[in-house]
Amino acid sequence: MNIEIKKLTADLLDDWLDFFDNTAFSDNDKWAGCYCMCYHWNEALNAEKAWGCSKADAAYNRKHAVSHIKDGIMQGYLAYSEGKVVGWCNANDTKVFHGSINIDMDWEESNKKAKSIVCFCISPELRGKGIASWLLEKICSDAADDGYEYIEAYPFTHGENKRLFGKIKK
Repeated sequence: MNIEIKKLTADLLDDWLDFFDNTAFSDNDKWAGCYCMCYHWNEALNAEKAWGCSKADAAYNRKHAVSHIKDGIMQGYLAYSEGKVVGWCNANDTKVFHGSINIDMDWEESNKKAKSIVCFCISPELRGKGIASWLLEKICSDAADDGYEYIEAYPFTHGENKRLFGKIKK
């Protein structure tokens, strides 16, 4: 399988939207309206509407995700196969996510530059084929090139958010 990884830009917004509109959660109605907004939810959004990620929440989340992408708040990487998006990873400077991740962000290296990985989403038919690993490799490589010292990730394990943390090696 030939996979190409691209950093999300406003120019790739239509590709990102097509992925979330049609593919990302095509097998999971519970998350079908997420548009990767849960990690960007803040008090201002919460004042307008309670967080939700079902199909009923899709239009609201989609609108704010578009705004966040255009403003550079939501960043990450798209995985392409044969010109179609087959994967996504939401990754940005850790400070962007403060207040939206329910994890204690006071760590001893808080003055260090860290990149957080908060979400992977792979096309249902291509899960388990290494796409998330390719995305992770590109994120770590670019993070090192951009002067980040650490990578953080927040996988869900047994219904709990866990924090993984590591120093980037060049």
